[in-house]
Amino acid sequence: MSLTSFNYLLFLPTVFLLYWLIFSRNKTLQNAFLLVSSLAFYAFWDWKFLVLLLITAGSTFYIGRRMAAVSEKKARMALLLLSLVVNLGMLAYFKYFNFFVDSFTDLLSLFGLHIRFSTLKIILPVGISFYTFSALSYCIDVYRQTVEPTYDWLAYFAFVTFFPSLLSGPISRATTQLPQYCARRVFSYDKAATGIKAILWGLFVKLCVADCLGVYIDTVYDSVDEHGGTTLLLASILYTIQIYADFSGYSLIAIGSGKLLGIDLPENFRRPYFSRTVTEFWRRWHISLTTWFRDYIYFPLGGSRVKKTRWALNTLIVFLISGLWHGAAYTFIIWGALHSALMILERLLYGKRLKSIPDRPCPGNAIRIIVTFCLVSLTWVFFRMGTTEEAVTVIGKIITDFGMPFLDYSLVPASLSMVILFVKDYVDEYHSGIRLLSSRHTVIRYATCVALISYILLMGELDGASFIYFQF
Repeated sequence: MSLTSFNYLLFLPTVFLLYWLIFSRNKTLQNAFLLVSSLAFYAFWDWKFLVLLLITAGSTFYIGRRMAAVSEKKARMALLLLSLVVNLGMLAYFKYFNFFVDSFTDLLSLFGLHIRFSTLKIILPVGISFYTFSALSYCIDVYRQTVEPTYDWLAYFAFVTFFPSLLSGPISRATTQLPQYCARRVFSYDKAATGIKAILWGLFVKLCVADCLGVYIDTVYDSVDEHGGTTLLLASILYTIQIYADFSGYSLIAIGSGKLLGIDLPENFRRPYFSRTVTEFWRRWHISLTTWFRDYIYFPLGGSRVKKTRWALNTLIVFLISGLWHGAAYTFIIWGALHSALMILERLLYGKRLKSIPDRPCPGNAIRIIVTFCLVSLTWVFFRMGTTEEAVTVIGKIITDFGMPFLDYSLVPASLSMVILFVKDYVDEYHSGIRLLSSRHTVIRYATCVALISYILLMGELDGASFIYFQF
């Protein structure tokens, strides 16, 4: 079920009430109920893939225990490799098998060998990229001895399968998340209220911004040949906003749902389109994934404490993997390569000044923010289009084909919602003391909540459109 669906609107309050009224006596009951609820939630999508989820949770739990029982480094490394092979192997098969087959066929054709290999009809299990990375973080951290292995399988399974973050994150890390399941949670009114506000704002940005924009964007991108460059430029800019609203909306609903159940999930977005550089953008966008790649791939490769050429290679490797993580297509690889190229170029141009750019609002920062937004928008074209050829066509038309843009009525509510989103993000970025949903005045808090709910019901797209990141 989608986190914006009517089913979830019934599911979450039911779980919330049972969790606190019946199963809150101790952590064992809490974790058992969370596990059952999460498995039921995932089974709603496709019960057959529960096996993969349980294999991931079971294998990493067992291997973590085994690593704690041995002291020899080679033995611990062998266990870690086993965990990587099992879990990344499942991810590679379900997500990348056909892509690798097609890529190998394309490679042979370059040498004049036109051989066709059969591909398989493989259904991608929803959430596999997210829960695999969460579980692997535990094994890697146990190997590094930065987290103590747990012997409480119920707590660990509840951590890996936690339903709010199961489908599209935020990617949980054992170092910060697992301890929460190893202790009894106590109901907090303030935390629950914060969770409801996060869910409410997440529904707004998803239903009123992302889904309203999606009506126009899908109309344009589904018929690229019928539209000119100006229309495609407008659609590309709007898609930049749509994907932010869509994914940040999911993250807020997930984080809010977690708080209702006493679990603090990690922050995933921090107003990324106020970034002054592409480097800063990746500190603010999909934070849980960015820090995962930083800690488990970038730093082990040497990070930035190496020669510039090696650093550039490290950056390229991480972003190519990031692109491939997002999808099994050349467009995603190109998207990752473009971001690595932009980050490398920024470091060459700025040097040490990259870390000393002021964060206050000023004309210079306004220009930097606009330039960064435009560059990121360009890369999203490859992210959105199905093939490289289509992405190149879109960019080519944007550069050469000018004219009056195609406008649609759906842009009216979307535009108003975008203004509200921009104002809130601007206030949060530069005037963090202003909070309507968290005002000290009860009347203002409740009036804002009622107004927001009314706005969502009147202006939102309530057809239950799926989240963009479900496909990853």
